[in-house]
Amino acid sequence: MADQREILDKAYSHARRANLVSSTMALLEWDQHTYMPELAGEYRSDQITWLSEELHSLQTNSQYGEWLETLQNSDFAKVPESAHAANIRGLLRDYKKNVQLPQRLVSALARATSRGQQIWVEARSKNDFGMFLPLLDEIVRLRIEEATILKQPGRTRYDSLLDQYEEGADSNEIALVFQGLQKELVPIVQQASDRERTHSKKLRFSTPHDVESQRKLSQLVAIRIGFDFQRGRLDETAHPFCTTLGPNDHRILTRYLTDSYSSGMYGVLHEAGHGMYEQGLPVEHFGLPAGSAASLGVHESQSRLWENMVGRSVGFWKWLLPMAKSLMPELTDVTLDQVVADVNRVEPSLIRVEADEATYNLHIFVRFELEKELIDGDLKPRDLPERWHSLYQKMLGVKSPNDADGVLQDVHWSAGLIGYFPTYALGNLYAAQLFQTAERDLGDLEHMFESGEFQPLLDWLRTNIHSKGRCQLPHLLVQSVTGQRLSAQPFLSYLRRKLLP
Repeated sequence: MADQREILDKAYSHARRANLVSSTMALLEWDQHTYMPELAGEYRSDQITWLSEELHSLQTNSQYGEWLETLQNSDFAKVPESAHAANIRGLLRDYKKNVQLPQRLVSALARATSRGQQIWVEARSKNDFGMFLPLLDEIVRLRIEEATILKQPGRTRYDSLLDQYEEGADSNEIALVFQGLQKELVPIVQQASDRERTHSKKLRFSTPHDVESQRKLSQLVAIRIGFDFQRGRLDETAHPFCTTLGPNDHRILTRYLTDSYSSGMYGVLHEAGHGMYEQGLPVEHFGLPAGSAASLGVHESQSRLWENMVGRSVGFWKWLLPMAKSLMPELTDVTLDQVVADVNRVEPSLIRVEADEATYNLHIFVRFELEKELIDGDLKPRDLPERWHSLYQKMLGVKSPNDADGVLQDVHWSAGLIGYFPTYALGNLYAAQLFQTAERDLGDLEHMFESGEFQPLLDWLRTNIHSKGRCQLPHLLVQSVTGQRLSAQPFLSYLRRKLLP
């Protein structure tokens, strides 16, 4: 046992050293999206590429692999859901994947995605897909090469990429779930849209919404729901995101729009959901699977739960509206019913991150289809705009007047995150199941929100989700907490109750 303990300590130390490199890369990428000077991009790509090479060398070290192979048969691995067993299983899985990838490919992807994100920002601001296309071509080509290397028998190339974000997921099974969800979503969207055209009017203001007031309100909300600013910070960027740079360093980012009083705040609620998940992971296992998120789908369940099921509830706005009015005088004459109706409006639209709960998944279905066609089909990056417009017309009945609000609206492909998008829809389904179970265990959550009491829900999530890390496959974790397999029904029931009273 003493020898096993020594090997375990060596393997953990090595994994944590690799995580030091990974988190340093994340810090450079955070800076790239916030404060980096415009002309610093090329050298930043050199820095990130070099670090990615160092990281890959650590992740594929043969001695490290031998330690992990030994540990999988050790006493530490005998209890399958223990932290040590999860760490050994997860580290060995990651090692076996990483050793298949040549360093040439890893370096090329790091450089292409670093430059890709920089060029995407400029291309979107100029509404110039052609400016972004050469790098997108390269990123897709490299990801196809990676997917081909990692492809397992009986699985698609796209499955190889999806599995990196949602371990154990199968794109064909997900497609069936999505098809069933889409079939039931369409009539909900139609009924809710018809109802609103008849009964409600959109809030309109004659003045822009002061960004500084939005910042203050958003920070107040983040603090109250439980985001720990001693362990994190809130900044601004072109596309909201969350990143973890250390066990006590969690960054959330949003953007504020002068034509919206709530968009920036909902961005903060979403990213704070991610951030609070990261802050709730076991610090003693930071850099190891037991201290990591179960999956991106589970991660998105946390962000979507706080953004929508909490942040768009009547109880939440009963608590928030008086404070919102004190910071934003233009809301003085707005009633609770008006603002609740406004933030829960159902209206097919162009922009995913601004989409309502009912139509949001339709945006994801478009991207899911496009990604599969890019990786497993014959869709070429140059044909993305036309295909995008076609699918948006079919799925949502809208067409973007430009590429900035069309194929260029999301940062993900510029960062190489192909296979990520389905986790947003999975997150919505997981969130509904978890919220339903939390309410069964805790009682009337809406009443708690009305009093500004969010800690009971956060504590429940910490106990049932956050503290578990990556000790179970994501769908099994949610099933163990809720008692039910992945299902669209809790989400659909939630939408019907809210939108079709």
